[in-house]
Order: sequence, then C-alpha cells, then structure tokens
Amino acid sequence: MSSITWSAIDWISLVALTLFVLIVARIGEQLSLGNRGVGALITALLFAFGFAAWSYSLHDSVTHAIAMFGPPGRG
Repeated sequence: MSSITWSAIDWISLVALTLFVLIVARIGEQLSLGNRGVGALITALLFAFGFAAWSYSLHDSVTHAIAMFGPPGRG
C-alpha cells in the first residue's frame, strides 16, 4: 500500500468544497420542512449545481486570487 502524497492534494478545492457541502446541507435541511428525502434531494441538486460552477468557472479564479497573496513560485 502506498502512502498519501500530501503535496499533491489540491487544498484550496478540498476546503472550498467541504465548506460548500456544509452550507448546502444546512440549506437543504431548512428547505425540506422536516422531510428527509426532500432534504437529501435538495442538497444533492444544490451541490451538483455548485460543483459544476466551481469546476468550470470559479476554481481558476479563486486559485489565482489566492496565489497572488502567497509566496512567489519557483521557476
């Protein structure tokens, strides 16, 4: 079994999507009015929409904005 290469993990995406899942789950819970199935469906649909937006438009913008504040890269 190989070990995890921690430097290969895209930490910005991991943290952003983790926070997004938390927020979407809470929104789905509130909009479901106590129905667990409806809450799960709302949460899944909101996450799918947000993940598509993150993957196809927001990821590069956020990554570049954060990189501007970090130390200069090598090369």
